[in-house]
Amino acid sequence: MVENTEKSQNDGFAIFDKVNQRYFSEIEHSVPHFQQTLFDLQNECYESWKNTINANVELQKELLGKSGFNFTLPKVTQKIIDSTGEEIVKYRMTCIKIAIATIESGRKNVKTWNDDANTFVDLNRKIMHNWLFPFILKSDVKK
Repeated sequence: MVENTEKSQNDGFAIFDKVNQRYFSEIEHSVPHFQQTLFDLQNECYESWKNTINANVELQKELLGKSGFNFTLPKVTQKIIDSTGEEIVKYRMTCIKIAIATIESGRKNVKTWNDDANTFVDLNRKIMHNWLFPFILKSDVKK
């Protein structure tokens, strides 16, 4: 009797299996496209930013060239601008390294969780059986 009840209860979970399969199948299909779309957007933003900066510098050069002003930066100012540019690049590289390390750490944590998921299920199964054991014995005795 327990076996038939258990089988009919498990058959009720078929709908969950179907929904889960469809859900994760859709994710596996759509996530790569989503990631590519975000990558393409990031590249477009980068190109737009780069083109805007370069166009403005060219426009300023042209304006100063046509105006006849002799625009020369003092060596000290040139050194400050160059040093500032170097520090900006170092800062950006450090931020990227920190972001990558954080993402990698998170990925490793999720991988560890995934690797241990079956262990958690087995542990929970043992706990469940230990909790249910007294009740199953009492219900079998009553029959």
